[in-house]
Amino acid sequence: MPGAPPTSIFPLEGCAQDTLANVQQFQDLLFRPLYWYGLAGSPGYQAALSMASTPTTNKATTQVSFDLRGWRFADGRPVDGTSVLFFLNLVAADPSVFCNAVAARGIPAGLRAVRVVGNVVTLTFSTRVNLDWLMGNDLSNVVPLDPAWSRSASGPVPACADGTYGAARTLAACRQVLTYLQGLGTTATGFTSGFWQGGVDGPWLLSAFDAVGDATFSANPRYSGPVRPRVGVLRLVAFDSYAAEQDALARGSLDVGTVPGSAIPAGSANAPALSAHDALYATPFWGFDGIEVNFAATGAGGALVAQGYLRGALEQAIDQKSLVSTVFHGRAAGGASPIPPSTPAALAKVAGPYPSDPAAARRTLVSHGWTLAGGTASCTDPGTGATQCGAGIAQGQTLSLSLVVASGDPALNQELALVTAAWAALGVSLSVSFDTASNVATDCASATSTDLCWSGQGWSYLSDYYPSGDPFYSTTAASSLGGFTNAALAHWLALVEIRRGELTGYGTYMAQTLPVLYLPSPDTLWEVSTSLASAHPLRPCPTGVLTPESWYFT
Repeated sequence: MPGAPPTSIFPLEGCAQDTLANVQQFQDLLFRPLYWYGLAGSPGYQAALSMASTPTTNKATTQVSFDLRGWRFADGRPVDGTSVLFFLNLVAADPSVFCNAVAARGIPAGLRAVRVVGNVVTLTFSTRVNLDWLMGNDLSNVVPLDPAWSRSASGPVPACADGTYGAARTLAACRQVLTYLQGLGTTATGFTSGFWQGGVDGPWLLSAFDAVGDATFSANPRYSGPVRPRVGVLRLVAFDSYAAEQDALARGSLDVGTVPGSAIPAGSANAPALSAHDALYATPFWGFDGIEVNFAATGAGGALVAQGYLRGALEQAIDQKSLVSTVFHGRAAGGASPIPPSTPAALAKVAGPYPSDPAAARRTLVSHGWTLAGGTASCTDPGTGATQCGAGIAQGQTLSLSLVVASGDPALNQELALVTAAWAALGVSLSVSFDTASNVATDCASATSTDLCWSGQGWSYLSDYYPSGDPFYSTTAASSLGGFTNAALAHWLALVEIRRGELTGYGTYMAQTLPVLYLPSPDTLWEVSTSLASAHPLRPCPTGVLTPESWYFT
């Protein structure tokens, strides 16, 4: 992603470092997780590319077992059960380093014991677990670590890598190791050192890394996984903007690159690419997009967005089909819930309860005591009854809301103009301000004077590939979207975590409740040189992971 070069090489750094640039498109080339998700247009589990066997459970689904497949680190050490135990011991010592530690049933909060016998690992949990959820959100982020890394600034600390899980002595030892490794892990000048490269078990070794984020990889001669690199050298080129990347693609100096959908003329996904020597591929976004509602907002606006009927009216006023065609040239999918629009029906199927219908939106407001006069709606029937404006809304109060939007994105500005026009026709007076995308992403978690936040970045299921919602809505999540939480949501999250087949119920509840005003999710467009082929179908993956070891030139 332009402007976001890799900043961490140690694959256990916490949510601040858990980014696409650091994980899926950098660390995963070097250090493989237990289970691989995403290939050739699918976000699903790839058993053949995973370093561990598909897990099995006991009848109560409280115990999970798997075998390591005999891979080796670049320094010759085996990738075995101790390598997994080392990672889990570090997480137990400080759960904040594991960005997936959001559920009481998962790793580490629900993990009670770890048993290792050679290549066999058995995990015992305090409650039953949904294996699909555990694999997609936890085990897919467990990265076996080289025991040679079990050291502090003073020297080796063996009690961390092979210590008893959860024991006080192990936790104390691992805290020393974490402090040391985290310091090294963000020191870019040392990324190519023998220390890090010796612990590589993936198909690539990092041979060069510069100050702007350009990275050069060479094939790992000791890689023992299923697909060995077919090109000798891989270069990842850093750009500070999409415009610079588009220019390089147009000149033919890149073999693979991404472009925003708004940069490609209208047409099908197979429309001409920026360069005549490239092909264009569209992959759906594995996540969801929308305008975040701030449930912690205070004042008049806070009372307004707390009303479910009002959120429903705002959603119905948005013409998503028009946004897809006008802003994204047909390369986007309308959103209705946190379940990605591209989710296979066998996993979850959610029907949106608020299709675009501006007339129905107006009727909803009128039926709840709002009168449109002079262009701005005002409450003429206050109170808390089913046909009244709602709690905290006074008679005569106008339908006025504040919205903060990320600046600098032309496509987002187009969306903003269409959405604000639709809401203005509904009688909504909107106060719009702009900020950086990173600040907007936190405004609905901290700024109580902000009613709605629109970062334009969406919320992706990376590295939580199972779309369960707990990374966003669990009370222990690193960033609970808009502060939305209640007993019903907690109930649905718990069901998703312990039982298969509950995603549809969870998604339907979230579609009806509207903690986010859902918008279309734009596709990611990949431009790929026509001279590049692949051992797998050459369709980039929705999860953003790269498998360049399977690429070759024709």
